[in-house]
Parts: sequence; C-alpha cells; structure tokens
Amino acid sequence: MDKSPHWILNSLLACLVVVLTTIALDGAARLGSVEKISAVTFSETLPNSKSLPPGSRQETILLPQASVDARWWVIHTREMLREGAWRIRHSDLDNAPTGREVHWSSFLMWVLSGLAWIRSWGTGEPLHHFVADAALAVGPFLMVALLGGLALMIARVWGGSTALFYLLVLLTTRAVTRTFFLGEADHHGIVLAFASACPLALLAGGGGFSKTQKSKREKRPGETSLSCWVIVSGISGAAALWVSASTTLPILAGTGLGILACALLLKTEPGTRHAPGIWFLWGLSGCLASLAFYLLEYFPGHMGWRLEVNHPLYAFAWLGGGWILDKAAAWRSSGRFSIRGFTDCLRLILALAVCAAPLAAILFAGDRVFWISDKFLLSLHKEYILEFQSLIGLYGKEKQPLWIPLFYHFWIFAIAAGIAFLGIRRSIDWRLRCDLCLLAPPVFVMQLLAVWQVRWGSAAAALWALMALAVFAAFLRLPSSNSTRTFGVMGALASIAVAFFSATLPTAVASYQEETTALNSPIAESIGGNLLLRDVARRISESSPGTVPTVLSGPNSSTELSYQAGLKTLGTLYWENMPGLKAAAHIFAVPDGDEALRLLTASGVTHIVVPSWDNFAAAYDDLLAKTEGRPGGMAFFKSILENEEYPTWLRPFAYPIPSTSGIDSQSVRIFAVLPAQNAFESWFYRGVYHFESGQPEKAKRAFEHAALLRPTDARVKTYLENLPTSPSNSTQP
Repeated sequence: MDKSPHWILNSLLACLVVVLTTIALDGAARLGSVEKISAVTFSETLPNSKSLPPGSRQETILLPQASVDARWWVIHTREMLREGAWRIRHSDLDNAPTGREVHWSSFLMWVLSGLAWIRSWGTGEPLHHFVADAALAVGPFLMVALLGGLALMIARVWGGSTALFYLLVLLTTRAVTRTFFLGEADHHGIVLAFASACPLALLAGGGGFSKTQKSKREKRPGETSLSCWVIVSGISGAAALWVSASTTLPILAGTGLGILACALLLKTEPGTRHAPGIWFLWGLSGCLASLAFYLLEYFPGHMGWRLEVNHPLYAFAWLGGGWILDKAAAWRSSGRFSIRGFTDCLRLILALAVCAAPLAAILFAGDRVFWISDKFLLSLHKEYILEFQSLIGLYGKEKQPLWIPLFYHFWIFAIAAGIAFLGIRRSIDWRLRCDLCLLAPPVFVMQLLAVWQVRWGSAAAALWALMALAVFAAFLRLPSSNSTRTFGVMGALASIAVAFFSATLPTAVASYQEETTALNSPIAESIGGNLLLRDVARRISESSPGTVPTVLSGPNSSTELSYQAGLKTLGTLYWENMPGLKAAAHIFAVPDGDEALRLLTASGVTHIVVPSWDNFAAAYDDLLAKTEGRPGGMAFFKSILENEEYPTWLRPFAYPIPSTSGIDSQSVRIFAVLPAQNAFESWFYRGVYHFESGQPEKAKRAFEHAALLRPTDARVKTYLENLPTSPSNSTQP
C-alpha cells in the first residue's frame, strides 16, 4: 500500500487527468483530419467500383503523412490475413518480380489483426478490409496497455505515487508520446515498453543484492523475490530483442555494464550481499526467452542468418555475458578470483567467444549476414533518411532557438537537478546509488546513440524516465518531516508542470491547428502529394484488371502506391529490400534506352511514376557513383524527363494536376512500358500526350510523324483538326 501522503497522490492524479485529456484531444483532432483528408478525391469513380487485379483492393483511409512505416505494417498484415497465415516472411509487393524477405516482428501484426477483428464484428466483410482502421487505433491502444503495464509493475514495488510520477514523465516527453500517436502504427512504442521493463525489473529486485538476514523493516507491498524479478527482466529484454534487435542490443549491453558497475563499485549495504548465481539466471532466462521468440517467429522454414534481427547468436551471447557478470560479482563479494582450474578457464573462454560471436560474424561475413553494412545502404541511410541524421545536425538544419531543444529534453536537466539537490542535502542513500549505478550505463549509451542518430531518441527518453523514477522514489523514502523530501516532491510536481506547458501543450496546440486546417487552401505538399498518388495508383490498377502492375518510382512514392492499391514496386527504404533499391537505382542511372529497356523488362516494370516532389533519380545516380564508382549522368532519364525524348517502347500519359490539390505547381510524370508498341503507336500516343498537356506544336509534330506511318488513320486526322491554331493557347513544357 502506498505510504505517501494523500496530497502527493491526489496532485499527481490531477496532473495525469490534465495530460491525458490533452493527449485525447490531440488524438481526436488527428482522427478528424484523417477522415476529412481521406474523403477528398480527384476522381468521380468510387474506390473498388471497377475491376481490379487479383488480390488488390483500393484503400479508402489515407494514413498521416509521417506514418510511412505504418503503411507497410498495414500491407504486411493484410497479406498475412489474406493468406490465412499467422506470420508473414515474404512480400511480393517489393523488389519485383521476385519479392523480398520480411523480418518484421509479428507481434504488432497480431495486435492489428485483433483490432481489425473487433472492428469487423457484424459487418460480414473480410478481416483484411479493416486493417487500416486498426492502424489508426493501435497507437493509443498500445499506450494504454503497455505504459499501464509498466505503471502496475512500479506500483507493486514503489507504490501508486511513484507509478503516477513515472507515467507523467513518459507522457510529457514528446519522444515517447509520438510513438503512440493515432495512426502511427509502428513497433517503436512496443520496444520502448519491453526494453524499459528489462532494467526496471532489476531495480524492483534490488539490483542483484539479497538480504543475509531477516530485515526488521516492514515488507514492501507486493515485494517479490529477487530471482522472479530477474526472470521478468530476462523475458522482457528478450521480447524487446524480438521486436527490434537494433534498439535493444545497446540497451542490453548498457544494462550489463550497469550490473558490472554495481558489482565492482558498490559496497554492499549492511545486511545484504550479492545474490549468488543471480546474473547467470538473468543470462539464462534472457537466452531461453530469446530462443523461444526466435522459434516463434521463424520456425521451421525461415531459420537463416540475418543478424539485423533477433537471432540465436544474440541469445547465447546474453548467456555468456550473464555467466561473466556472475563471476565478477562473486569475485567482488568474496575478494577472491573464482576462475580456477581447467574447466573454469574453458568456460571463461567459451563465454567470451559467444559474447564476441555476433560482432565477429558481422565483421567477417559482412553483408552476407548483415545487409545494413552494405556501402549503398549505409550511404542511403546517412544522407537521405531522417531518423539516421544526428540530433545536433537536425537542430542545426532547422535553425531552432536553443530553448526549444532544451525544453524537448527538459527531463534530463530536471533529473540532474534532483540528483544534485539530494547530493547537496547529503540525502543520497545506498538504494539510490545502486539504482543510478545500474541505470547510468544504458541511459548514457542510448543518449549518445540518440545524439549520433535520432532514431534512438525515444528509447533514450524512456530510460531517462527510469532515472526520474529512481530519484523520485529516493525523495519519498526520506522521513515525512524531512524538508528535503518536501522540496523534492514539490520540485517534481513543478517539473511536470514545466514539461507540460513548455512541450506537451504547445505541440498539442500546434498539432490541433495543423490538423483542423489541413485542407485549407493551399493544401500542404505532403497531403496533396499523397492524394495525387492515391489517384494515380487507382487509375493504374483499374487500367490493368488482369495482373497487378509493377511501378518504378521514388522510395516514398513506391510505399504510397503499394499501400493505396496493392501495386508492385522496386525500391522502398527497408534493409530487406536492398536488392530492390539497387535495381531501382541502376534503372534510373542507366545511360541509354536499350539498357533501360533490358533492366525494366527484367524487373517486370509496367509503369514509371515520377512525382516532382519525390524524384529520387538524381539521388540514386549519386549513390551509385559514390558506392560503386559508376560514372554519373543518368543520360537516359534526363532525356525523357527534361527533353521529353521518348523511345518507341515508352508511352507517356498526361496527368493535369487539379488546382484543388494545393500543389498544382508540381508535376507527376507517368509512363507505360510497352516493349511491343510499334512506331505508329509511339508517335500517335506521344501526340495525345502533348495535346492533353497543352503543347500544340509538339502535338502537331508527333501527329504528323504518325500520319506518315499510317496516312489513313482517322484518329490522327481528328486530332490534327482539333489542334488550337492560336499561339497564345500554346503552353511551353
């Protein structure tokens, strides 16, 4: 039972109500914006009203622009449900025509499937029709379920006040709350929760220290044995490893350093000792749980060597690390080196070997087991993907005032102030020293990574919240009459208010204004662009009811085309699609038409779509020049995009952008790849393109060429007769 005064608990409850109300209003605004934007159409044809390729369906919900990954979570879940499977290991929509592997954790797909099942109740429609609806709700659902679960764990050990404070730290940290935004269906919030539970359970278990004798103090409410908490930590870390190995591995390594620091640097409190065998139990539970999750995801047909994701090598490295930590703790506790004899030396060598095995495999096998080490992917990530940018570089590009990043990272400074205040008042007890010693390494490891690449920012912020929990719990452990406790609790409440009014509320207000005015003229390029791509995707799918078209486009446009109409593409920004990205790059960078046709035919490309806001051709050309030493220039695509010089096998289509789109100053270039098209058809449809694009002079020349090849064709004669004669009607390209 929570022993803190009622005024603390009531104050924190009031703060939580205010924060949750703000988050709920923000979510309602986002939902209203999605509904309004999704209702906009540039075509009189209703979605799914025409014949479509087998297995295709035109999506009616336009997810928020920032939710690029959410689109693929929806796509993969749809594929899984259509196939009647419970996992998805391959997608035909990327890297056409062969497709690509899928290594995304099934956990989120199962959650999406469950929410889609609830949404479909009583409709009689197929379950996969409701996956996009589920994607809108999954963020808030996971926030309640996962963060609520963490709060219950904390309340069991530290009491309700500490649990509420921890929740408020998380909910007033934008890097955390944005992982649970409405429509942001992604794994980041899931891994954040599981990864936080790993060191949190170790804190709850006392940091690896057990009592040597019965303590006279009253037993804490819900106190559980140390071994149980260590097992919970291992299972939680393994679950995080299953969801995202790249985020979890640094946290596990940092937690191991924290355990080592506690074992080597801290003197045991009177009446306590290092629990023998406890860290081997941690490594064993983590290893077994990791292997179980690996088998759950890949057994029996996909157990390969992909070290970008959860793999048995990481499980055995965890086991070896646990054994080494246990030996270090035993040595510190007894004062004697406990590695004796040939058997123990052999075990030490084996433990070190399995710890080093994943890194050795990556270094020596390279992109055979770790595609992210490929030079092309590394360069692409570094230069063109936002989440791989550095924090300092990002703030520098946006030229924000210094106080903005300070407020976004406010809790780091508040935690430092709390620790300093306790130090000045000589109130840092042994329990806090143990907690900080355990938490500091993983927190600093993740914060350094977050400065290097912003994609680790949410995980770092979640670990800082654990530091805040430890400091707040230290204040509450002080006697109620102690002024340090009173000032500390008041400072914690003031910190919540500062975080709310400096970051949470302003961003929610800005988001509300942005969402409620999303369709005001002029429409933002991000919204208008996706609306246009949805219309293009629908037109292409309706033009080919027999087979699913394959479209060459930019990376983000490829995702939108696949999401909106199930079109096949080549190059999307995922490491599993490295072959597709390289194939798309080589096509765009090709120097001549014959080679272009060969590569396009090999990939089964039927259409090319080049939006001016996602024209990645030059970027592909630059990446190949840097990583493969190819001469740049992309002469062929420059000739068709800039000079409108089309080979016989390429048919351009005019796509006049509606003025209501808000981006009518942009352009979308659409081509059909038709190897069997003859010279007459080439000139005739080229003329149609120029005619519909408002270029009468070019249209006239094209139709005249067509007339020479087929003088009796009535269509050519009709177009020539209807060409405008006034030069004022001519629009230059």
